[in-house]
Amino acid sequence: MIAIPLVVMLVRANELFCLRVSGTRVAVVRGRIPQRLLDDLADVFRAAPAEVVLRGVSEGGQARVYADGELSEAVRQRIRNVLAQWPVVRIRNAPRPRRLH
Repeated sequence: MIAIPLVVMLVRANELFCLRVSGTRVAVVRGRIPQRLLDDLADVFRAAPAEVVLRGVSEGGQARVYADGELSEAVRQRIRNVLAQWPVVRIRNAPRPRRLH
């Protein structure tokens, strides 16, 4: 039974944040994310509502995002453009964000 928590820990080792998007509402599930980055991602989903879970991870010193749900290529590109402005160290060292309304 030790294997399951170990696998989860290894999968999340490089995770920066996890967000749940429901329509236009964006909620932080776990991790840290700068408030401005969270606000910018919320703007993307105000323009294009979705039902998706976004995981921000650190890969090769860059922040990347993985989406579990249906997103158009245009929305995926907007998310990548927003995330590209943020170095991993600024995301990792961010304070916990306030809640979005």
